[in-house]
Amino acid sequence: MEMEGREQSLRKRVRQQMLDLMEKMDFSFSTRLLSENQMAAKFQVSRSTIRAVLTELEAEGKVIRRHGSGTYVNPPALHVTSTLYPRVNMMDLIRKNGYEPGKKVLGFRNIQAEERGSYLNLFPFDQITEVRTIYCAGARPCMYCIDCVDAKRFDGVNWWEYERYPNSIYQFIRMQVDIELVWDIIKVQAAHSSQMPALKKCFSVPDGVIKPLVHLEITNFDKSNQPSLWGNIYVDTDLVCLNIVRDLTGL
Repeated sequence: MEMEGREQSLRKRVRQQMLDLMEKMDFSFSTRLLSENQMAAKFQVSRSTIRAVLTELEAEGKVIRRHGSGTYVNPPALHVTSTLYPRVNMMDLIRKNGYEPGKKVLGFRNIQAEERGSYLNLFPFDQITEVRTIYCAGARPCMYCIDCVDAKRFDGVNWWEYERYPNSIYQFIRMQVDIELVWDIIKVQAAHSSQMPALKKCFSVPDGVIKPLVHLEITNFDKSNQPSLWGNIYVDTDLVCLNIVRDLTGL
């Protein structure tokens, strides 16, 4: 855990140094970055650390890697603060929108999967654990989240501990039950506060008012491509801006 924290701190420092370097570049001359070896020497870190940071920046659309040519800055995306790319978790998304993130676990329960079992490759009569969480931007609720997992497979998770855990739910799950979530599918839909009483309560919507929201339905998969976490997140886009940056090279 301590080692993981040091690695995250190092990557965070190198990421900022790399972004500072990009800001000082003259893009009218070239958008090409130094090589991985050159940046490793410049920032006095290992090449693997440089590669990890570049992978994160690539996922956010801030850099573009071209095999055999190098890594190039994508200037228009440099100032896009928050994206829906996989390596950006919900706490980071809030932070990138300029707020101090927080969360409150409302509760969890074991219930029959019913139709939700299909999202996790379970039978309707299997048990799932449903966890309800509010994410906050400062003092204001900005996301209402309902996560579902296989109750038997995730039996060792203490969900109350998650409220005090400072990092992502993916790292928390890995720490608790050694299940690593490595990729996901996000379905984006329109939603509104009158769809369920919990949304009206969470976002303090007055009677007679309908608040528009963005609904993210996220299925997370482990290393064996098994769906392991199915979540529904309702986002107040007045507080949290959602962007997608895509590389269309070759399309």
